[in-house]
Amino acid sequence: MRFNLIFAVFIFIIFDAFSQNIIDNKAVKPNFFLDCHDCDFDFVRQQLKNVSFVRNPELADVHILSTESGTGSGGRKYFLQFIGRNDYIGENTEYVYITQQMASDDDVRQGLLKLVKAGVLHFYSTSGYKHNVVVEFNSEAKNSDSIFIYDRWDKWIFNVDAGGDFELEESKNEVGFDFGVSVEKITEQWKSDFDVELHNNVETYIDANEEIKNEQQQFRISAEYINSLSQHWSAGFFADYYSDTYLNAKNNIDGRLGIEYNVFPWEFSNRKVFTFRYVVGGEYKQYFEETIYEKTEESLWFEAAEISIDIIQPWGVIESSIEGRHYFHDFSKNSLSFETDVSVRLSKQLSVYVEFEADIVHDQFYLIKDQGASRDDLLLERRKLATAYELGGEVGFRFTFGSIYNNVVNERF
Repeated sequence: MRFNLIFAVFIFIIFDAFSQNIIDNKAVKPNFFLDCHDCDFDFVRQQLKNVSFVRNPELADVHILSTESGTGSGGRKYFLQFIGRNDYIGENTEYVYITQQMASDDDVRQGLLKLVKAGVLHFYSTSGYKHNVVVEFNSEAKNSDSIFIYDRWDKWIFNVDAGGDFELEESKNEVGFDFGVSVEKITEQWKSDFDVELHNNVETYIDANEEIKNEQQQFRISAEYINSLSQHWSAGFFADYYSDTYLNAKNNIDGRLGIEYNVFPWEFSNRKVFTFRYVVGGEYKQYFEETIYEKTEESLWFEAAEISIDIIQPWGVIESSIEGRHYFHDFSKNSLSFETDVSVRLSKQLSVYVEFEADIVHDQFYLIKDQGASRDDLLLERRKLATAYELGGEVGFRFTFGSIYNNVVNERF
């Protein structure tokens, strides 16, 4: 009789386990791929030792994709998107974390860790692994929604930067100074920004008892006011003043009106942006030295158009833009700029990236009339020289292989 009772209990346990596996058709613990630089992968693995993180996105059941944007207070707004794959296709979720302006790296990774925990819990709850999860709540946490916040600065942010550097050698010395002020206010409707920058650098070389001095000065003031007309349209006014010895610019003032259309609503700007921009404006130029066009000052009118695309997806990143500009008094005075940064995963282990920048230049009004640049001018880059183009780029690939489940962290030495 006792043997029959034990046998019946044993059969019941086996049947219950078998039934549980039938009910929970996702009983296997899901694998996660963490595509988040600021999360600090080693830190996350140390804190979540029982979570299976894989090194290749194609081997993951859930792709954790991080994107970020700047906030009006000078902080960062992170979007952590959990994208389901395999048995979890369609089970996507997103969490948002906002940092303060003075947040430390540890503050950021601690805040992002909480979002990773929340997302992991979500996918564990839809799988059979939910029976192994213990949830704890901080009972001392305050309800921030019930706190009334008074902002005496009315969303205005002020930044002041100042610094200097020096370098002394037997035959060379260098002294530099930098100063900057920025004032900005960002709301859902308006974006206002005002900046002042000053850079001064003096280099002195001694060659065969001859002193060679190179002094570069740049001063810039810029302001912009942008209005959000709708989820797709924006308009703005922009103004700049600058003085730059390298560009033979004694005083340069310009003002521009612009309009912008985003194919995607701006609420999706953390994942994809596809914009068309048009700008029209005028500028007044005053030069240190007479130019090749025999000008010491002149006023010009111009227009410019730009197409820009930014896409962040699990398969990679695309950031590209192309801008064309010309002057109304002479259409041959124009420029065309192209920039791109593309990274694409080709397979489980292989990804390629391309960074490229190209400029076609036909509007160098500032070139000095006397183009006989000396050796010192060339070596010290005292002034900008004539050119019809500028090119730069980088191409490469990344290949990884080996264990996909090694979550051990060892930072000795």
